[in-house]
Parts: sequence; C-alpha cells; structure tokens
Amino acid sequence: GLSDNLDNALPDKDGINLVFTWSDEPAGGSFATPNDTRRVTYTASNLPGTYTVTAEAGPDGICRNHHDSAFGISDADRAPCTATITVRVSRAPDIAVPDTEPINPTGTIPTSLADAEGAAYTVFTPVGGGTFSGEGITVTAAKSSIPDRQLIGVRAAVSATQAPAPVPGARMTIAGNLYDISAVNANSQPVTAYKLDLPLSACLPLPEAFRANLTNIVLVERKTDGSYGILTSKLRQTDNGLNVCGQVSTLPATVGVAKLGVVEAPPPTPTPSEAETPDTGATAPSVITLLLILLVGLAVLAGISRISRLARE
Repeated sequence: GLSDNLDNALPDKDGINLVFTWSDEPAGGSFATPNDTRRVTYTASNLPGTYTVTAEAGPDGICRNHHDSAFGISDADRAPCTATITVRVSRAPDIAVPDTEPINPTGTIPTSLADAEGAAYTVFTPVGGGTFSGEGITVTAAKSSIPDRQLIGVRAAVSATQAPAPVPGARMTIAGNLYDISAVNANSQPVTAYKLDLPLSACLPLPEAFRANLTNIVLVERKTDGSYGILTSKLRQTDNGLNVCGQVSTLPATVGVAKLGVVEAPPPTPTPSEAETPDTGATAPSVITLLLILLVGLAVLAGISRISRLARE
C-alpha cells in the first residue's frame, strides 16, 4: 500500500526516441500501462521481500549515441542505459476470504489429536478454523484457512532455540522467547511445509524489553538458514495484556517478537583508572629513603642487643 517516487539516472531528453523495457523477474509484480516510458507505476508482489526492478533504455545504439552527443564524455563516464531500483515489501496486504464455502472432511472429526510422544494438538478444520492457546502464545485460524476436506492438529510451545543476541549492524533486535508452531495430519503424523489457504494468526506476549517504545514492533519467522523474515504484524490488546500478532502461512514455523532498527554497537567498557591520592602538601618518601631507614633501624637494634649482653657479663 505504500506509494513513492523512485528516480534513476537514465536519459530523459526531448527529441530522443527511447523505448524503456521494465522487468522484475522473477518477483512477479506488475507494471501499469503504458509500461514502455521512463515513468511507470509498479505494483510489487504480495509476499514480503526485497525485489529488483530493471529498466533498459533502447534501442541500445540510440541510447549510447544520445549520451555521446548530449554530454560529450568518454565511454567510461557515460550515463548507463540500464538502471535498477530496489523495492522492499515489508508487509503483505490482507488476503481476501474465498467466496466459496469451505468443505470439511467426511466422517467423524475429533476435537484433538496426539503425536507419538503424547503431546496434544487442537484440531483445525476448513469450516470451523481453530484456536490453540498455551504457554503464552495463541494461534488462531479463520474459516477457509485449512484446505478443503482436510484437517490438521496444531500446537505451539516455547522453542528450544534461543533468540539470537543483538549483533551490531543487524537490522532488528529479537527479545523474549521463540515459539515453535507445529502440526500433525489426521493420522497424527508430523507435517512439513504445510501450506495454508489463508494465513493463521499467531499472537505472542510483548517482551518487557520493548514496552518503553512500541514503534517498529513486528512478528518475525525463523528461516531454515537461521535468518529471520518479517511477517505482517500488529499490536493487539488482549485479556492477557499487550500482544504482537502476525500472519503465518506455512507450518511448522518458529516465530518471535522483534524491534526493527539497526543495532548500534555498545559503548566501550571504561578501563579502571588509578586511584588518586589526596593532595596533602607533603612529599612521599622514595624507596631508597625507606630502605635506608630500615637499615638504620636494624643497626640500632643490633647495637642495643650487644650493649645488653655486655651489661649481663
């Protein structure tokens, strides 16, 4: 939903008949007509991510000759005939609910399932959706989220994976627990890469570390390579307090709460300074002076001891 004007360095001189070719392959966005001019309207993909839009000015010979005649500069300094623009989609728009009514699987539908270890899963269906709540996380699926004629069991728990420590230069800080959202099929077997027809909502408690500033708080999902992607997110007041909710499209998933913004390096640890002695106006004796005093004291003691022996004799 964000609109912006992004410019490039491609030529735009009167009297030069240039045709512009725009593409974003393989991102899957679209360009409004006309799409062969220097200025176009581009609609990015619904999926969050970073996309590269390419514009080529042609025919190539006309573009190159135009640079020579217009600017009179060398090939090395010539303005390019190809430009790229980076478009970042942080949050996808809300997905519309299908017009057709969902269809449940045939037969008796259980209310819960259990995996091989005995962990309980709440059953989610196409018609009724479903809700799982426990350990501080709530997972909710609306009607039509589950594909027709299927059912799955869903549960969530605090993940054994620890949230990464803040790294200077990183684009986000993750705080609080990570949560694993897992699923089993109707036969109580774990599912992998299960694609939902509509994303479910996962709500996590707002970490204490983020309560002082509620800007740029999002739900993130851990990817297989260990990085984190930003989910469509919002803050929501619930009976359990302030939650961060986000849309999850594929199960299983590991999610957490993050604050966007480049992590700054911590200030250097100050080195302990030597304690300063108070200025009394006196001068401290040197080491040599102290040694001389010690020697004199020993000599005096030796003399006293000899005099005592002579007196006894």
